[in-house]
This record gives sequence, structure tokens and C-alpha cells, in this order.
Amino acid sequence: MKLIPLLILLTVATFGFSQEQTLEERLIKASTIKDFGIKEYIYTSKDLPRVENKSWTLVCQMPYNCHFQPIIELEGNTGDSIYINSSNPLVRYLTPTESFAVTGGHQRYEAKNWVSGEGAMYTIPAGVTVKSVQYHQTGFDTEFRGSFECNDNDYNILWKKGARTAYLCMRDWFYDCPDRERVGFWGDGTPELNQCFYAFDEKSHRLCKELVLRPLDSTFYPGQQLEFLGEYGLWFYYLHSGDIESIKSIYPQTKNFLFNTYKPGKKNQWYDWGKDNKDIAVTETCFMYIDLGTLKKIAQLSGHDADTIEINQKMDSIKQTFNNLFWKNGFYMSDQVNDPDDRANAMAINAGLADKEKWESIYNNVLTKKTYSSSFFDRWVFEALCSIGKEEYALLRMYTRYRTMIPATFTTLWEHYDRWWASWVDSFDEGSSLNHGWNPPVINLSQTIAGVSPIKPGWEKFQVLPKEAFLTQIKVVVPTIKGNVTASINKTANQYHLTVICPVNTEALIGIPKKSFTTIQNIYINGKLAWNGSLKKTTDGITFAGEDEQYIMFLAGAGEWNVVGHGILNMNSPKATPEKEKKEIKLEKKSWTATASVPDSSYRFSGDNIPIPVPAENALDGDHWTGWRDMSKKQYPGQWFMVDMKKQETFHKIVLDNTWALWDTPKSYRVEISDDGLDWSNTIAEGSGALGITNIIFPKKSGRYIKISQLGSDEKYNWSIFEMDVIR
Repeated sequence: MKLIPLLILLTVATFGFSQEQTLEERLIKASTIKDFGIKEYIYTSKDLPRVENKSWTLVCQMPYNCHFQPIIELEGNTGDSIYINSSNPLVRYLTPTESFAVTGGHQRYEAKNWVSGEGAMYTIPAGVTVKSVQYHQTGFDTEFRGSFECNDNDYNILWKKGARTAYLCMRDWFYDCPDRERVGFWGDGTPELNQCFYAFDEKSHRLCKELVLRPLDSTFYPGQQLEFLGEYGLWFYYLHSGDIESIKSIYPQTKNFLFNTYKPGKKNQWYDWGKDNKDIAVTETCFMYIDLGTLKKIAQLSGHDADTIEINQKMDSIKQTFNNLFWKNGFYMSDQVNDPDDRANAMAINAGLADKEKWESIYNNVLTKKTYSSSFFDRWVFEALCSIGKEEYALLRMYTRYRTMIPATFTTLWEHYDRWWASWVDSFDEGSSLNHGWNPPVINLSQTIAGVSPIKPGWEKFQVLPKEAFLTQIKVVVPTIKGNVTASINKTANQYHLTVICPVNTEALIGIPKKSFTTIQNIYINGKLAWNGSLKKTTDGITFAGEDEQYIMFLAGAGEWNVVGHGILNMNSPKATPEKEKKEIKLEKKSWTATASVPDSSYRFSGDNIPIPVPAENALDGDHWTGWRDMSKKQYPGQWFMVDMKKQETFHKIVLDNTWALWDTPKSYRVEISDDGLDWSNTIAEGSGALGITNIIFPKKSGRYIKISQLGSDEKYNWSIFEMDVIR
């Protein structure tokens, strides 16, 4: 985290923060920002209006993570100061806490700088009356138009959080995150560009185009640029946008970068944030091969056909030597590492350098056993698994790796899986962002699992070739430049129903996946028999397009097509479908007080040593970025945290949320209740804390006081409660 100032300097140098922009440039920039207006918070930690005889903190919640400026209306004495910021401590890297002087009488103040987060924090001096608070929301001028829904809500949550994360990381350009850096890395930009075409309207394509046309920089993590200059960046943009002029214009710089600028084997190229068993030699060879294939297609589009001879020579050289250099009788591995890397082996599949005979060995030896990749690079592991027919395992891997993000109350996806520093230090990283644009579930689910993607540029022709695995219902909407493409899947024990809506002036390749059936008997399209093994019928604007090992396919024009396969389907699932969320009644806690076995304190946050208060009352303020933490030492028996609910309440569940400090979960706990805070009941619940959120459930009890005692020991992590709720 001490590198942050350098990264900000790189941002200035590379992406041109300029105080001397022309009026036209400022107007163009302003036109990309949407003003959502003044909004009311959905929750405030204290009821307003309010005045106290001591300094106090008001914490307020938005419905989701967004860009905002806090607003306050107050009355107070001249000379006092109000302090305002996001409740997200990472914001303080870029945006110091703003303050203003109370001028006396009635006053309204709106913060000058936008910040990001899911909550705002106001520090109020004694004697100042807070009349009301609001926030002013802004964001990139685009709308959510795509969607993904299936019968397993875990994946619905991931898609929605992924789309919200991608949107939060859009403004001047694609950010890596809006709180800590706002750097326009190509690595983060690649999945963000991809997600724009599946989640947002066409206005988002402006940022995509900016990334495509951006001058390449060999000093700025060139490995990320190598990841972008092929199928996943340039060609992806062209297929989805049809913008041939931009693609033609970048041919010279792309060729020069691949032929002359990029130097294989150099240190600090950067391919992934994940663990340090990075097999760069294999990985960069695969990306270079992919990029050369894209460069060849662009050469043919842009009138540089003569260059294809040299491009073919380079590709042939890679293909002819790849197995001899890297195949180790069961997986790909260079001499740089001592253990096969899931990233490198996935890319060998994605690049087409691993022939089919090697897939099963790679799957068994590497892809099911290694998880070195970060949430950024897992996108390519996921796609490799699906391309070799292991989509069931791909979905299971996604669920397992996002295990702590799915149930979290945060509305965005994080920089690291499990908040775990995944590079050279194996440790919890408090300084990692909880809203990082490189997370890929949107593209993985909409494009790969639902199977919707363009075949010809500008969606003139597209495919719907699902890989739904154990999912039984899917509905996806893809907002293409031709109009929305909608695909719906509904599976039963004897029927596979695929509905596709094709926009005007498009053609769709629609496939019924053979793998979904134990036995397939026939296929009807819009109520008419189209296939029964021997019969391949052309009727009413749809034609039989052949079949391969995976699909029985049809070509369809504009309109709605109901394709129904009959037979015997395998409905078994290796993953339990999550139960529907029950509506729970949380007890109102604004009047409650909290105390702990240690005095209130603070901790120094990450590399910048920012002081973060962690008093007991933080655990009751409704904000999951703020919390209580025992800073006296690591976990030890005898710690306790107590809440006075001010009156007797009846309840059956206590929720302890320490997602911000994910690994600070109690090693062992005991819960007691009391009517007077002196005489305590027998233990009403006991157990061990879960990672992130601990749900303590017991038969209904009544009491005024709740005491949670920590009984275990942990030499590495403190005990934290970042939010506590009691359920009626």
C-alpha cells in the first residue's frame, strides 16, 4: 500500500490529469457524468434533528456503493467545525476528510469533492443541531440494461454485484477502484470493457473506445497490455461494437508493440495479482499467440495483408515449439516455477495451443487442484474449463472462490478473494478494495454460461450456445447495438426449452446442448418438428445448421424462437440450491449502547498509517465499513462485548458481521442475557465464528442485555464486530 502515491503519479503522467484542459475538453468530460440529484439516505444511525453535549458521529447509509457528496443542514455556534467523508477508510488515500466551519444560525453544506462508498460519516461537535442530512449522487452517464437471472440465487447475486462494481469503476476512464487509486490499468480495463457490452447501454461504449484508442505504454505494466491486445480486448470490442475505423487506426501501434516493444521474460510485466507461483513464460507466450492471431485479422481488415506472412511465421514458431518447451507429461510448466500454475494451463487451452488430448490431464492435474489465480485471472480459468466441457466444475469453482463475497452485505465485489493478500505475503489485507472492477462474473455468466456472444462484428450474426451445467432456469438480456438479445432456458426431466428473441437485422446460431440430455428424441421450433435424428427440417425462417459433439444447431432470423428438445435430461446437481431469503425483522438499535472489556481505541490503517477509530458504538451504527475492534492484543479468553437494548426484547438470532475485518471472527464464543446487566443467564448459545458473518441462532429468549464472550485464542488476528444485529 506504500506504493499508492507512485501509482497516483503514474496516473497523472499516463492519463493526463490536466489543470489546463480546454473548455471543449471540460464540456466533453462533463457530458459523461450523470447527475442523479439529491437523495435521502436509507438509514441514519441516529434520529434527526439531534444535538448532543459532546462530540458525536452520525453514520448514514445509501442503498448501494456509489459516487456521492454528503450534504448536511444544521444550526450551531460560530467557530465549530464539521467533518465529513465516506465511511470507507480506503477513501482517505485519495480524498482527505473534508471540513467546514459552522458560521452560526441556519446553514446547509454540500461536500466539494465526490467520494465513494455505501455510507457517509459526519463528525459533529457538541452543541450543534443536525437538522437533516442527504447526499448528492453522480456517476458515469450510462444505464443498466443487461441482466442475468437463474434458479440459483448465488449466481444472481454475483452478477448483480459484478455489474454494480463495474459501474462504480467507471468515470473519467475505467478505474481499478474509485476509493484507493482510480488508476486506468489495462488489466482492470479489459474485464470492465467486456462487462459494458453485457450490462450497460451504448453510452458506456465511449469508455471502451477510449481504452482501445489509448496510446500503448511499454513502461506501464506491459503484460496487462498484452492481455488486452487480442481476443479479450481489441477483438472483443470490434465484435461487439462494429467500430472498424477505431480497429484500423490502432493497427500500427499494435503491430509495433507486439513486434518490437514487448520484451518477453522481463520482470514486472504484471499478469495477475494472484499468488506468486506465476508461470509467466507460459502465460505470456499464450497471450502473444492470441494477440498475433488478432493482429492478423486486423491486418486483413486494414489493408496490411502483406504483414500476414510474418505474423504467420511468428505464430507457427510458437506453435511448433510450445509443447517441447513447456509440456511436462501431464501439464504445462516452465523452469520459472516448481508447481504447475492454473493460469498458465488455462491460457494454453484458451490459446488453442493445448490439443484436445491434453485437456483431461490438465483438468485433473492442475485446474481442479490449483487456485493461484486471483479474481481477475479466474475469468480465463473459468473460460478454459467451459471450453473443455467442464462448465459444472467452473460454476462450482466460482461459487467456492466467491464464498465470502456472496453473503456479504457489501454491494460490490472485492479486490482479493477472502480479503487475502494473494501475492508474496499470505495474510489478510485490510488495504484491499471492496469494489474492484476486474471481477468477471458478468462476462462469465452472460457470455459463457448463457452462451450469448457475437459471431460477426456489430452483432450482425450471434450465437446462443448455452453451457448451463446444473442450472435449470436462466434468463439473460444482452443490450447489443442491434437491440436487446434475450435468451431463456427452462429445463425439466423431459424437456429443454430455449427461447431466443433476435433483434431486427440479425441472425442467430441457436444450439440445443447434447450434454444436457441422457437421451434426446426430437426438437420442435415454434411448435413444428425440426429435428428427430434423421429429419433436419427447414421451416418458417429457420434452417438446420448442423450438429457437432456438443450441439444440434439452427440458424434463425429476427423474431422470437421457441426451441424445445424432448428426451431424458439429467437433473442432478452437485450444488445445493440456496434457500430463498427469509424476511427477518431486525430490532431497532438507534437508542442502544455498547461496552466492551477494553476501552475504546483506534488502529493505524495500512501503509499510510491513517488512524481509524473502533469504539464499541460503531458495531451498532448500521454501517459495515465501521466497527469495533479489541486492539489491546490478539484474541484471548475473557474478552467480552455487551449491548444494552434499553428495554426488554424478545429475539432468536444474533448476527455478528466482521466482513471488513474478515479474519477477526471469534475463535469460540458464548452468549448470555440479562434483565439488569448484573445477573446473567446460563449460556443461551455457543460455538465458533464463521468467516465474515456469524449467525447465532437459538430458541426465542427475552432480555435487555446481551453479552458475547470470546473464549478462544488466536495469535494472528484481533476480535472485531463491525456490525451487530438482533433478530426478533
